[in-house]
Amino acid sequence: MGMEDVKELKDVLERIEGKLIAAGKMYGAMNFGAWLSVMLFYYVMLGLFEVNWRFNLIYWPVAFAVAMTFTGRVWKRFKRLGRVTGEVEASRTGAILVALSWTAGIVLGWVIVPRINLGVTSDASLAVGFLTFIALSIFGMWLVFARYGEAEREIVPAFLLPALGIPLARGMESGAMVWAGFLVALGFSVTILWYLYSAFRAIER
Repeated sequence: MGMEDVKELKDVLERIEGKLIAAGKMYGAMNFGAWLSVMLFYYVMLGLFEVNWRFNLIYWPVAFAVAMTFTGRVWKRFKRLGRVTGEVEASRTGAILVALSWTAGIVLGWVIVPRINLGVTSDASLAVGFLTFIALSIFGMWLVFARYGEAEREIVPAFLLPALGIPLARGMESGAMVWAGFLVALGFSVTILWYLYSAFRAIER
């Protein structure tokens, strides 16, 4: 094999690697896009109907199942693409730690924090719990990714903005939960845009 053949093979492999990286970034964007859609649709339903606690018991399990089905199918396609280079490997330990991170976020954000009344009103306390849930869960997920793969810088806004909003939410006398929802949506939107920007940069390699 001559030098020109080696150079051509190297260029092909670099293009394949760039496309694989771009596919991974797009998978990350679709993940956050799916959960953003689930959350925003919930807020739309709040405006259309008189929602009580029974609705939450139905909506969130169904929404979780739909979102997981969607992201699961995307992940399977991404793995098929990754088999070309052998670079996509799922860590069982990492998956368990991500699940534990979200479990800890649920317990702290939806159970413990609202009960200790950190806000000036019950709505403010609930908003603090919601922001704590998102910030802690995604921060834990980010740490797992950094340990078992790569530190995804794109994820930072998704947990940093909600974390920064916790002190403000505590002192809000009205509209705290709605404001918290918009703040989380902003964090997710910035993360999606950053992922897509990273994908375009990878394609240009």
